[in-house]
Parts: sequence; C-alpha cells; structure tokens
Amino acid sequence: MNSKYLIYIILTSFVIVGLYHIFAVGRFNYPEFRLKAGQVADAEIIAPFDFPILKTAEQLSVEQQSSISALPNPYQKAEEPLFESISQIDRLWSVFYRNPNADPTVLAKELGQAGLNISPEMLQFAQRPQLRDRLYEDLRSEIDELYKRGIYEPIDADSIVFYNQGRLESIPKSNFIDLQAARQQLKDKYEGTPSAGFVDLLVESLIVPNLTPDEASRKELNQQTIGSIPATEGVVLQNEVIIRKNARVTPTDINKLESLQAAYRNRNVYKSPFQQMLLALGMLIFVFLVLLLTNHYYGVEITEGKSEVVDFLPVNLGYVLLVVMGILSNYLLGLNSLFIPFAMIAVAAAILVSMDFGMIYAVGSMLILTPFINWETYTPIIYILSTMMVLVLIRRQNAQHEYLTIWFYMVVSTSLVILALSIYKSDSILILSRNIGYGLISSALSVVGCLMIVPYYERKWNRATKQTLLELLDFNHPLLKQLATQALGTYHHSLIVGNLAERAAEAIGANPLLARVGSYYHDIGKVINTEIFTENNKNSSVIHDLYSPDKSSSLIKNHVSEGIIMARQYKIPQPVIDIIMQHHGDSHIRFFADKAEKMSLPTEGDTYKYPGPKPQSKEAVLVMLADIVESTTKSKIIASDDDIVQIVDATIARLIRDKQFDEAPITMKDLNIIKESMLPVLKSINHKRLDYPDENAKS
Repeated sequence: MNSKYLIYIILTSFVIVGLYHIFAVGRFNYPEFRLKAGQVADAEIIAPFDFPILKTAEQLSVEQQSSISALPNPYQKAEEPLFESISQIDRLWSVFYRNPNADPTVLAKELGQAGLNISPEMLQFAQRPQLRDRLYEDLRSEIDELYKRGIYEPIDADSIVFYNQGRLESIPKSNFIDLQAARQQLKDKYEGTPSAGFVDLLVESLIVPNLTPDEASRKELNQQTIGSIPATEGVVLQNEVIIRKNARVTPTDINKLESLQAAYRNRNVYKSPFQQMLLALGMLIFVFLVLLLTNHYYGVEITEGKSEVVDFLPVNLGYVLLVVMGILSNYLLGLNSLFIPFAMIAVAAAILVSMDFGMIYAVGSMLILTPFINWETYTPIIYILSTMMVLVLIRRQNAQHEYLTIWFYMVVSTSLVILALSIYKSDSILILSRNIGYGLISSALSVVGCLMIVPYYERKWNRATKQTLLELLDFNHPLLKQLATQALGTYHHSLIVGNLAERAAEAIGANPLLARVGSYYHDIGKVINTEIFTENNKNSSVIHDLYSPDKSSSLIKNHVSEGIIMARQYKIPQPVIDIIMQHHGDSHIRFFADKAEKMSLPTEGDTYKYPGPKPQSKEAVLVMLADIVESTTKSKIIASDDDIVQIVDATIARLIRDKQFDEAPITMKDLNIIKESMLPVLKSINHKRLDYPDENAKS
C-alpha cells in the first residue's frame, strides 16, 4: 500500500471525524454523557455542584394541558347584539315613516323586499300613529334593559366568570337571564296587544346572547398558567450519585444528566481547547486505524495488489455512507438506531470482494458507526451478530446474488439476535415487537442498497456475475457467432472443452458456469488467421511450411493476445479474460520448438513459449487441462479406453513437471477428481458406434 492509498485513508478519516464533531460532539461544547435509557453504565457519575432537575418536555406538556383544562371559560358582555337589535328596529320603523298612510298590504310587500316576511294582518297597528310610536319606544327600552342585564345561552355552571383587570370574577348565573327566558319575557309583555304577532315574529332576531366566551382573555389566562408552571422538580445536591456503575440507566437518570448539561450551559462551563484537541486527535487515530486495517485487507484480497488506486475509493466511501445514514437516523430524524441499514455495505463488500473481506468490513463498520450512536453496545451487538450470520449463510448456501434469499437471512438472523437480547434484558412484548419491526425495515433497506451498489460496481469493475456469464453462453453473442462462422473447428473444440471443464468444476467445487464460459471463449483469438490452426484447416501444415519455425510459433501464440483484445472490446468480464490469458500458461509450443531443433535453429528464450501467466484459478486450470486432453485425444488414434486414461495421466504429469499448476489453488486430490470426472466425457466422445451391415449386402 503506497502513499496514494494513505491519502484516501487520511481524507476519509478527516471527513468522518468532521461529521462526528458537527453532529455527535460539536453540538455541545461542554461535557456530555454518552448514555441512553436501558444501557448499563460503565462508570459512576457524581454531581459536581447543586443543580435543579428539569422536567421533561413530555412532563411539562402534560402539566400544562392539565392546568389549562382546569381553567374556567371567561365571558364578556358584548355590545354588538344590542346595536344590531336597535338598528333592526330603526330600519323597520323607517319603512313605516316613509309610508305613514299606506295600506298594510303595501307595507307587507315593501318589508318582504327587505327580507322580512310579515302578513298584512300583523301590520294593522302601523296605521295608528300613536300605537306605532309607543311600540317603537317600548321595544327599544325593553330590549335595552334585557341586554343590560345580560343574556346567555344555556350554561351548566352555577355562575359566569369574567376576566377584568387581570383577575377572574365569578357572578351567580341568577344575576343574568337565559336566552329563552328573555325572549319569552318580551313576548309576554305584548301578549294580547295589536302588535303581539309582530313582536313574536321579530323576537328571535332581536333577542340573541350578548354574554359570549372571551377568547382573548382565555389566551391570556392560558399563557399566564403555562408561565406559572415550574420547569424544575427537585434538586440534585453536590457529590450526590446520579448514576451508579454497572446500574441500568433509567429515563429518570437521563433526565438528570440532561439537567446537568443545562446547568453546565448556564454556568458557561465549556471544554478547554486542549480537551477538544485531544478528543479530535483520539477520534482521528481511532478512525484511521480502522480504515487502515480495512484498506490493507482489501489490498491483500485483490490479485497481487494489481488494482488501481480508484478501487480503494469505494471501500472508504462505504464507511462515509454508513456514517451519513447513522447521522440521518440518530440526529436529523431522531429514529431508533436499528433503522440504520448496517448490513448493506458489509454484504455488498462480501459479494464484490470476498466473504472474509465482508466480515472484516462488518467489524470495521461497527467500530466506525458506534461513536455516532452514542457509543452504546446494544445496537452494535445486534448489527455485528446478525450480519455475521447472514454472511455465513450466504457462503454456505452460495447465495451471493439471491437477494430475496439474502433478505430472508437478514430477517431471520436479526430477529433471532433481538429475541435473544430481549429475553436476556426481560423486555416486554411491545419492545420486542417494536425492535423486530425496526430490524425488518433495516433488512429491507440493506437489500435495496445492495441491489443498487453491487450491480453498479460489478459493471464498473467488469465482474463475472451469474447473470453476465449466462448472457455470454448465448450462441447469438457476436464473438461466438464469429467463432461458429469463421473457425468452425475451434468452435466445436470449445464446446467440448466447455463440457469437460464444467463437469470437472462441479466435481471439485469450482465455478462450473465460469469454467464453461471460459472454455467457450478461450480460443476466440483464432478467428484471426483461422487457416493456420489444424482444427480449422487440415492442410495447415502446408501454410506453416512456408514460414520459419519462430514465425509459425509467433502466429500460433498470437491467438492469446488477439483473444484478449477482442474480449476487452466486447467488455467480457475480467475472470473470463484471465482464463483466455492463462489457458496456455507459459508452456512451450513444442511442435515448432522441435522443428527448430531439427533445423539446428536456436530455441532459447521466449520465442517458443506462450506469454503466460500460469493459471491463477481452478477454472483456468480446468480449461488448460480440458483444452489439451480434448485436442490430444482427437489427434491420436484411440484403440481403447486405456489410451484415453494414459493421455490424461500423461498430460497432468507433464503440466506438473512444467510447473504450470504452481500458482493455482489446486491439489493432487483435485487433479485426481478432475481426471475421474473428465474420463466419462472423453470416453463417450471417442466411443465407436456399431458398424451396421449395408442393406444391399443383406439382400
């Protein structure tokens, strides 16, 4: 790992520490306590001075609502109802005065146009000026008296409360008059008079309540009541133990700690610059070591450190993404920490790199995320145990790209871990159900994240996924079509090699799909100069007779480099390109080397050797071995099955002698299994059918 990689690690460390100070620590520039309700305290906390215990927001809200609900509803005596009633009387009498000698029918019509439906019989009094004028004065006087007394709608209380000059005044309800009683009183006054019907008709609009709720006073009373409720309840004395070591932290304890922090703020007690510097430095070293470990292990996992620097960027970005999700859940949205899709990055790393790296990344993720969830232990335990279980199940069931299965594993493992811890902590069914629900959401988010991350980097890194390999098996792929049309012999040879390699891969636990695809494409470079290869041209020796041995050797081994170029043009996954590159290893091109020796030409150096490298994987070994034994058995006369066994044994022995398997993870046991798995295929290919007699001969 060189200095360029260290720059990525240092920059990522600064980003994570910066986010930690902004969201987790930087919000408070005074001593803070990283505890949550339900945790077990690892140290004793003692009050450094006397401070009041603040009520919680929920407690204050309950007390405020209770006090407000106990307040009486104040009333006020409104002037508008009296004004509207007098105005209505004036409008009616203005009609009478404009028509002093009018017939009642005419008056009724004009009043109807004004919206008052009165029969002419009720207006007979209007033709008598003295009666009409006396009614006008009496109505105004009677209505004025009723409104001065105060008219109210039905009230359950025995008194009516008024708010005057900052104090409440309660007056017995008997001092006022009920709405129905007021209307009845006015009707009774004129009962039996010529104007009785007229008054009965108007009474509901003339008499309305003028004692109405005083909303402005109510709001003022509410504010006064809220302000009068004390924000504290009791005092913690200096040297009093707030939380004891190894005791479970309760919500009451958390409230005392928050009260202590408020007291620190009020006393202007802050961390010194030296304390802040030490905190930042310690956090920076902590994050740097985690990132260094993860990046180093990633460098070991990739092939001989050949990856570009940019490959290390996603490793570090994954941690930043996890931190951002932790901040979003814990600080910005205030959600439970179990919502964080912790397994997303670790599972994606396992699929993209290796299961071992996924486990290392899970541990690193837990360490990086813990400071952002208040250094608690409950949630990280659930994170790490459930994720490890998922990774083990994925490995055992070979379910790297089975996302629905992965989600099921996540749900089961998370639920089991939460259940185990809930039993240990004696949590209620409600808490258990809630935490399992959070785990289900986290599992779903993790799988959705994997669905976005894994395919993106598989395309970017040119990985051989199951879906990609299945697509490459399509005989309509341009390279296979070229091979089938331009190099038919090589095409048939590749199909047989594919059968041999796939069967052997299944037997030794290698990737059978990759082995078959690698076999199909291992000789695609032979579409260039097809005529120089014996399987495509039985007279190829005539062409090679025109060339010197070194020229023929160069043309033959060029099919490897040409195949690599073509594969890259068509974006073939790197593992398949590796098989194309390695299927001959650095072996000798023996036919033309022997020809050169017979012609007394030099054979030293790499002129008669393939460029390599040697096979690096089991699949490359299988393609190399299948390639040789298929072409060898086809070029020789097979008299019996023993001849095939001898060819396979001789081929394996020669390749071992030439050290072609030295860099591949293959064992002698594997080679023996490979031999036994290939023999039935080779025997069936070389099996001779019965020579049926000709029909003419029988006749």
